[in-house]
Amino acid sequence: MYALDELTLSDILQQKAMTHRDEIFLKFRQGTLSFGEVEQMAARLAHGLAEHGVVQHDHVAVMLPNCADFLYIIFALARLGAVAVPINTDYKGDLLRHVVISSDATMLVVDEPFVERVAEVEKDLPELRSVVVRTDRVVDRSLHTPTLPLTDLLGNPDEGPRAPVRFCDLQAIMYTSGTTGPSKGVMVPHALALTCALDSMIFMTHQPDETIYCPLPLYHAAGLWDGMMMALLAGSPIAVVERFSASRFWDDVRAFGATQAMGVFDMIPILLNRPPSPDDRNHPLRRFYMGKSVLDAPLFDRFGVHAIETYTSTEVGIGTASPFGEWRMGSCGVTNSERHEVTIVDEEDREVGPGEPGEIVLRPKQPYVITTGYYNYPQVTAETFRNLWFHTGDRAYRDADGYFYFVDRIKDAIRRGGENISAFELEQSVNAHPAVLESAAFGVPSELEEEEVKVAVVLQPHADLDPVELAAYCRDRLPRFMVPRYIEFVDELPRTGTGKIAKHVLRQDGDGGITHRTWDSQR
Repeated sequence: MYALDELTLSDILQQKAMTHRDEIFLKFRQGTLSFGEVEQMAARLAHGLAEHGVVQHDHVAVMLPNCADFLYIIFALARLGAVAVPINTDYKGDLLRHVVISSDATMLVVDEPFVERVAEVEKDLPELRSVVVRTDRVVDRSLHTPTLPLTDLLGNPDEGPRAPVRFCDLQAIMYTSGTTGPSKGVMVPHALALTCALDSMIFMTHQPDETIYCPLPLYHAAGLWDGMMMALLAGSPIAVVERFSASRFWDDVRAFGATQAMGVFDMIPILLNRPPSPDDRNHPLRRFYMGKSVLDAPLFDRFGVHAIETYTSTEVGIGTASPFGEWRMGSCGVTNSERHEVTIVDEEDREVGPGEPGEIVLRPKQPYVITTGYYNYPQVTAETFRNLWFHTGDRAYRDADGYFYFVDRIKDAIRRGGENISAFELEQSVNAHPAVLESAAFGVPSELEEEEVKVAVVLQPHADLDPVELAAYCRDRLPRFMVPRYIEFVDELPRTGTGKIAKHVLRQDGDGGITHRTWDSQR
């Protein structure tokens, strides 16, 4: 097993390229790549990036779909000791601008279809020195920032430069939804990303001869750490596809020979709602990460696959997992006692007893295995780490045996389709409409997904606005996963005694927040 100070991304790839050089690492629909080939491409790209000014500790934003180039860049940046800033490929406008500016990124690597989005915000990105475009065509010169094709960085010697990188150095800045403000960049040391992968490998009992199936985006921690880096540590293959598709899922699993699948909670209900097939058990898959334990029985009864539930976040990695202890219905398991200390506290940070809900708080037992804070947000970092505990903003309880049970979010965020949505950012976009006075965004129950998005909207005096028009306005400015399904116009929003919007009151109205006055985009 790996020692903590051995956990640096580039060094582990180099080791695997020596011990597993010709063995398959990455599987795509188009073909496969060995550990040696990935190391070779990362070295070439590191050489090209260095020639274009990237040095240790530089921040490089990466806005690419699931592809080999995404991983070459992640490994190349790790080799240089530079910091990757993965960007959700749905981002545009204010969200894209915010991530590039607040991360202090000096280079942006972007897929060719996204160049137009960059052009729309380019004037607000004075610190951006260059844009690298993944394209098979002549580079679009519409940008004022110096631009070059990604292929120009690959025509270099195989032995690229390598910086002295430690487990405590930053590997990435990963953006996660804000609680009372904009999305914030989580500072991720190499040790956090790789211990998360190591813990996944342990509780998934993943073996080198098994293939992982990953339909999750690589710009998210679950796909990049729990998926790709778990495969790297194990010396096993990982099959990466463009996105989750219920209709292709089992055919993909069979085609790639996958025994483990990466996922998010809402994928299992979608798969269970598909029509039964004689081939439902004709596949090699044995475990689905991450699923809800309450769905383990129906998933196993139909498909012969077990669901693995965890409590995990970008900031802390894997806080608890059901395989660390015995399986219990509804529980996200117990903590890894070697890695973390986890407990439940009340609003004054006093530990509460078994069965009593409160906030999940966590602290590490090893250095650099949780985030070192939010980049450029020292006040939020101090508040989140108060009283020597990291405050997750999530509510849970534990039983007398130390098993944790997730209840809901305390923080003002919405969970939809595996994405964390900042209610603050959504409200800012809705409020920018000239007919809107104010709004409140919140999560409501969903038939399949974790939550659906609703906004309650107060219009300006004498203004008139149709929900169809407002939804179209949101689609033009927001990633598709943030566009509200439900819209309701109200005369006023309920308030607390201190003047804050009382969203719990909105959620109690009607059926979980959906009333007869609520417009539904799917009807």
